[in-house]
Amino acid sequence: MIRVKNEITEKDINGNVNSQLIKPMAIRFLIGLVILGAGIALIVLNTVKWLGIVLVVLGGLFDLLIIVMYFIVRNSAIKQNNFGDKKIEYEYRFDPRFFSVTVYIKGKKQGLMNLNYQDITKYKETKDKFYIYLNNNQTLIVSKNIRYAEGSPEALHKILQERVKKSRKK
Repeated sequence: MIRVKNEITEKDINGNVNSQLIKPMAIRFLIGLVILGAGIALIVLNTVKWLGIVLVVLGGLFDLLIIVMYFIVRNSAIKQNNFGDKKIEYEYRFDPRFFSVTVYIKGKKQGLMNLNYQDITKYKETKDKFYIYLNNNQTLIVSKNIRYAEGSPEALHKILQERVKKSRKK
């Protein structure tokens, strides 16, 4: 059994949201740049100038829309975690058969979720954190740099490695 309780900060949420949003948003942004470039090429080559102007405007608006969407989605994810003056802590219990998450706000228990390892779509391990992605678009962030009540980061690594199918790890 592994038991750890850690506070999740706005910085943790920002880092996770950014890492999940950057790649899809960058690909969409590149599409806008290609449209923009095609429009500029048509204007410079003096072929179909009106089409070039339309493409430049569409490409620019598309990229502007992508940037606005990025900030809306990012801010929405941060607001969903009710930060501000509230201290949010998550207590994780990892057992070889299942795991649970208990949520505390300002020290008061707010909820408990019992989950199966099949609910994990993937996990990522960094130098100081585990990011455990669930199939309902939630991410559990477990710090390595705090005192574990039971177990250790190495034991958690071993359980995740054994219980999450190899094809799901990324």
